[in-house]
Amino acid sequence: MADAAMPGKGIAYIHWGNSWQLRSFQDFRHYIDELIYIHDLPKVDLSRYAAVVMPDAMDAGAALPHAPQLNAYLKGGGFLVVCLQGHADWLDIPGLRWTPGNCRDWLWWTKGEKLEVRLSEPHHPITESLPLSHMSWHWGGSYNVPEGARSILEIDDGGGSLFLEFPSLPGGGRLLLATLDPHSHSGQRFMPATTRFLRSFYPWLNRELGIERPARNRFTYLQCSHVPSEWHPDGLEDSLGGAGFETFFAPLYQLGPELLEKADTLYIPSSHDEFFLKSRAEDLIQFLARGGNLIIAAEPCQPWLPFMAPFHAVPPRPFTNIKVRIRDDRFGIFSDLGDGFDGWKGVFGQYVRGWTDPPPGAIWLTDIGPEHDPKPADWIWQYPTQTGRGGYVFMHNGDNMTRYPDRGPKKEALLANIAVALRKLSTGELLF
Repeated sequence: MADAAMPGKGIAYIHWGNSWQLRSFQDFRHYIDELIYIHDLPKVDLSRYAAVVMPDAMDAGAALPHAPQLNAYLKGGGFLVVCLQGHADWLDIPGLRWTPGNCRDWLWWTKGEKLEVRLSEPHHPITESLPLSHMSWHWGGSYNVPEGARSILEIDDGGGSLFLEFPSLPGGGRLLLATLDPHSHSGQRFMPATTRFLRSFYPWLNRELGIERPARNRFTYLQCSHVPSEWHPDGLEDSLGGAGFETFFAPLYQLGPELLEKADTLYIPSSHDEFFLKSRAEDLIQFLARGGNLIIAAEPCQPWLPFMAPFHAVPPRPFTNIKVRIRDDRFGIFSDLGDGFDGWKGVFGQYVRGWTDPPPGAIWLTDIGPEHDPKPADWIWQYPTQTGRGGYVFMHNGDNMTRYPDRGPKKEALLANIAVALRKLSTGELLF
């Protein structure tokens, strides 16, 4: 289930603990094999990696003590990617010169997608994946283009290159060098072009290296109740299949490491054995820690995972208390399901009747209860880990979701919509 490609031939990402670097790694971890703290570099054999990324937002002095190791990696045939390090004089590249420039922070805001930059001629092949609009926000200085280098992006007035490649250095190494800072601003969540850059760049880098990642499309439905509509719900395989998932069914009491190893997303419907699930809590936590996604429908009496809280019902009168209201649909889960998606044969109150308190950092998606005192009926949360690879939890405080909505062109599509959103979050197509 892990995202890692093949041992010893993956991509490493070096950081110095900066939150923007870490958040960008977390966003695009699907395409990266190893997160390396820069002060741990002396303990790491970089030759194990097909490529090493030095993201922007690196402290200027942090790379200097490790320059011999990084240059040795290049000279040994490694593929080094370096984003905005300023002068970057720790790079042992003869003839490379840095020209400082004022960082025009707000051009992207005031001028739209076209800045005073252009693609170099002839266009570098990478631009088939990264068009000019994905590289247009601002820049922080420029480089000349030494012999043997090829410019990718340059300033209109001939002021130098902002993104260039050294395709074949002595020893067979390869260097991509940019004055662009996509990890900083995508990690800060305020420059859309920087996210577009990273969404294009990391899949390109994987293709360039011939690395194929798992599609994360294995969906397992945990069969918890022998009621036929619960044991094997009609329409589930069709709706998930239409969204590109392989659907597997497994009885509750088979839940364990072997079953979880074969799942990318596990769905636990609402009527289940809390005692048994609590006995498998450690397995489920390990599943989340290595990137698995959990969709839980539950009204917990005895919360069976550490982050779960007891269920509380809302007052059932007036009737409007149990009508679900969409609060935040940034992940596109509910908006195409139609009005009243939570009604079952015209009756509300079966979809959900209460709430649980979400853990810190969760995103509250739907409301239940009085309008003046709404409670979270559905919420989503990322399991926190030191590696940044934790999976997501979608918590639904009500019924089995397989039968919603019960009509319309998106009939029975709710669970597939949730699974798609979690898959996109896991691969950087959506940001949490």
